[in-house]
Amino acid sequence: MSMKRAITLQALLEDSKEVEVPDAFILQNGKLLKVNMQASGGQVLTKAGAMIAYQGQMTFSRKSGGAAKWVKKAVSGEQFTLMEVTGEGDLFLADAANDIILLYLQDEAIGVEALNLLAFSPSINWDIVMIKGAAGRMSGGLFSVQLQGTGYLALISKGECMALAVTPDQPTYTDPNATIAWSSGLEPTVHIDANLSSLKSIFGSMTSGETFQLGFQGNGYVIVQPSEVQPTTSMTGQQGGGGGSAGGILGGILGQ
Repeated sequence: MSMKRAITLQALLEDSKEVEVPDAFILQNGKLLKVNMQASGGQVLTKAGAMIAYQGQMTFSRKSGGAAKWVKKAVSGEQFTLMEVTGEGDLFLADAANDIILLYLQDEAIGVEALNLLAFSPSINWDIVMIKGAAGRMSGGLFSVQLQGTGYLALISKGECMALAVTPDQPTYTDPNATIAWSSGLEPTVHIDANLSSLKSIFGSMTSGETFQLGFQGNGYVIVQPSEVQPTTSMTGQQGGGGGSAGGILGGILGQ
């Protein structure tokens, strides 16, 4: 049986010291993200409450996203807040010790569940999109965040994630609470499986009590986390939009 013994303070400091590289985003470890503000152009967009430390001079403010996005957010009922950080130095981000997935988009697009979004470069455009088939099934419907452009993107996962391939002859259905992101070639829809109506504890359920999944068809991939429980957020008392036990599933992403 393996065991861990005490180490010296010097060894601890050596093992956990900052990673020094010129990239704008770098993982200090699997659960902690460092943003080099100079390399990021002096600006970054993050989930509010994700900052655990910073070195240098920075300002923090809520990101409204404009009137059109505010309306979408209000309709969804989502309480998730997007924060804009500007300044110089190093910013350290984390979210409830969840695993971090660090991506670099190259003029690409990706759909993301809002609660799994940690941070992204200001060069990436974002918008709120309603999931097809969601209107009328849940109060406010279901919303996702569409990201497009070139730059860094950090997502969180409750455990090590898995990418599922989707092809025209192999559609994929996922638990909404386990769904992190999907490629732009896929357009998720609400899928109802009557055979699963008695297994509400396995899949998220809508306010009507019906069991539902997200259905993906076409060519692309879906990224899922190994948990049907949504990741705990950094925001105290934060809840998602749309109502129902699905919580913040696919909610909007901006603050007021």
